[in-house]
Amino acid sequence: MSVTKVDQRHRIVVNKRIRSKTNIKAGDVVVLEPLSDHSFRVTVMSFNSEKLDEDPAWKALHTPVKVKKYVSPKKLEEIMEDEVWRE
Repeated sequence: MSVTKVDQRHRIVVNKRIRSKTNIKAGDVVVLEPLSDHSFRVTVMSFNSEKLDEDPAWKALHTPVKVKKYVSPKKLEEIMEDEVWRE
């Protein structure tokens, strides 16, 4: 167990012993989950860049898409209407 204070900018310093035991490094993302009025749970999120590169959702969000052809909103509406009537 470790005791620390919240500074004026609402930051909390994690004791070195706890950081090394939990493998927390500067820049890590942590989630603070309130448990009651005076306690919370801390979860260290581990984002392995190699695993993220294999994730299809991550790829979809972070891979630029080259547009082959511009479709105006009016033309897009027409295409969508045609598709609805085909069903």
